[in-house]
Amino acid sequence: MKNVLYFAVSSWLLITTISFSQANETDEIIYTRAFADSDYGHYHVSVLQAALNATSEFGTTSVVPHPHPMSQSRQLASLVKGDADVMWSVTNQTREQKLIPIKLPLLKGFSGHRVLVISPERQSDFHPQLGVNKLKSMTLVQGVDWPDLDILQYNGFTVSGEDWSLWFQSMYFMVEKNLVDGFPRNVIEVHRDLARHSDKAIALEKNHLLQYPSYEYFFVSPQNTALANRLRVGLIRLLENGELSALFEAQEGHKKAASIVESPSRTTHALKNPAIPYVLDYAQWDKYASAAIKALRDEYKPEN
Repeated sequence: MKNVLYFAVSSWLLITTISFSQANETDEIIYTRAFADSDYGHYHVSVLQAALNATSEFGTTSVVPHPHPMSQSRQLASLVKGDADVMWSVTNQTREQKLIPIKLPLLKGFSGHRVLVISPERQSDFHPQLGVNKLKSMTLVQGVDWPDLDILQYNGFTVSGEDWSLWFQSMYFMVEKNLVDGFPRNVIEVHRDLARHSDKAIALEKNHLLQYPSYEYFFVSPQNTALANRLRVGLIRLLENGELSALFEAQEGHKKAASIVESPSRTTHALKNPAIPYVLDYAQWDKYASAAIKALRDEYKPEN
């Protein structure tokens, strides 16, 4: 069965290579970013470059950051205008309508698992028996242009939207000063945040986890179908040869995220996500590589 799948995928890649070989790729692909720090997005940039390296027959291409860090809404606008080529973000319907989504969840769906960052003196308020209705009555904070703000509000949580700030300084200040009860953070990103804000009296809440369908994709400028197709082909090859799994597992934060998600001591509160009309059955692409490859192949859009 594996050999049949490999033959089918390889045959398709041969066809797409022939039809795509005339694509006029530039030497540089510009990606947007929230922060200027070189540590930001290391995994995503590595995957992006690896996908381009895996499709070298389409041209030798390197990735470079946009010179100006910006909020997610400005990143989207930059891609729409053609000022940049690619961004990575949690998806929603608006982003999928305005940009070209590459529907492989870069974080295996972990972006939908949210753990609270709280003031350590408040841990007793989040005891193991705390029900979801009580959680909903507490005040949380999210980025004002994050899809997660709408998701939490849709599920009845009390959430305030905060403007973008350098490494979320304002959000964590609000937590430390008890201006809000908690800051729900992606389980993959939260340990990095805690390390950066080690000077603050903040801590990881120990007993609860919010979970909803949420997928972080690469998004491509709507004017660049060729790049979208190339990334789909490149990601298929990274799935086939195991390089994508290796890149994911190389990140210490990803291992820590798995330990949070799999912890038997946490109560998981399942929420709905109105921002996307589907649930992927291949989000954990290391376990469902065949389905992930088929999805990428089906999303391939021939150029006009």
